[in-house]
Amino acid sequence: MSSIIRYTNNDLLHKALVCLAIETALIEIGKPVYDKVLNDLFEKYHCYLTDCYEHPEYLNEVLRGLYGNSHEVIVKSIKKQLEEFSYKKPVERFLQAISQ
Repeated sequence: MSSIIRYTNNDLLHKALVCLAIETALIEIGKPVYDKVLNDLFEKYHCYLTDCYEHPEYLNEVLRGLYGNSHEVIVKSIKKQLEEFSYKKPVERFLQAISQ
């Protein structure tokens, strides 16, 4: 039996919001930062930015590895962009995971 993941419209909406917030936060710092994070996600985890919704720990690990404690600036930017959606459980879980 295949392991097909079925998403609801809300899941897809939350995933898109999270992905957009990550992209925006990284691009605000600079395109080279965005490119480096995407490259490291793929090199280390064979995943893309969209996979960070299900695996926020990957993003957290890459940001910490690249920027140490300075990664908190990026996390803060992501949190600010998702602030109005943080009451949604999936978004809240994502934000908690990248904040650890």
